[in-house]
Amino acid sequence: MTYDRSHDSHPSRLMPGHFNSRGNLSAVILRSWILIMSVISLVLLVSCASTPKQEDITNAEAHNTMGYSYLSSGKINEAYIEFQKAIELNPKNKAALQYLGYISRRFGKYDDAVSYLKRAVAADKNNSEALNDLGVVYAEMQNWDGAIKQFKEALRNPLYTNPASAYANMGYAYYMKGEYDNAQKALKESLLRNPVSPRAMYTLGLVYQKTQDVESAIEEFKKAIGIQYDFTDAHWELAKIYMQNGNKAKALKHLKMIIEKDENQERVREASEYMKDLKY
Repeated sequence: MTYDRSHDSHPSRLMPGHFNSRGNLSAVILRSWILIMSVISLVLLVSCASTPKQEDITNAEAHNTMGYSYLSSGKINEAYIEFQKAIELNPKNKAALQYLGYISRRFGKYDDAVSYLKRAVAADKNNSEALNDLGVVYAEMQNWDGAIKQFKEALRNPLYTNPASAYANMGYAYYMKGEYDNAQKALKESLLRNPVSPRAMYTLGLVYQKTQDVESAIEEFKKAIGIQYDFTDAHWELAKIYMQNGNKAKALKHLKMIIEKDENQERVREASEYMKDLKY
């Protein structure tokens, strides 16, 4: 690095007569000492203000515990308040910041979610869970490149305990971008680490559909259902494939599951219409 040396205190750059008496020298030394001590005091004050006390850290964790309890029981507003109290006591509380990011995403407040999760990452550069969560937020915003960047960052950490999740999410982002080769690679990496992930299997099935490999798509959708029988997304894709292939019996079986289990009422209505057409 090249430094700007224009302010070096080389003797040849001092004005003549600057230290022309012992009194002037003592006064300059005293002023310099006072300035240095003032700077040190300011640094210590800022440091104390930005570093939470142990009592505050402990209390913040108690609010985290209460917030998680509320979140687990579906009391999201109460949970949000508790996590806010936690970061008031300890602004670098990673868990509280991540939970606030999650809650904000649930309510569609994506800018807030991004802000909280970036703070969680700033508090710990190796916080792969927060990076993965941040990628999910970008994906929901349809910022696919931003999402992929975060998933890759999460995977840089060799100690990340859940890389299968980041790979699966990255595979979906690539799929939505239309980069099917990259999507397939990411999803297979996910399934190497978690061979029983119905979501990764389902997304891989979607990729195979786009690449005209229908048999492989059917296989992946069936695998997903084999692990999670009421996985209605996979049932829906199979129903559509079998309708296109003219296999009414198999199509009806999967449409029936949609009608019985799907929470997507528009899809339930559509499945009911298909069933009527296939029966008559």
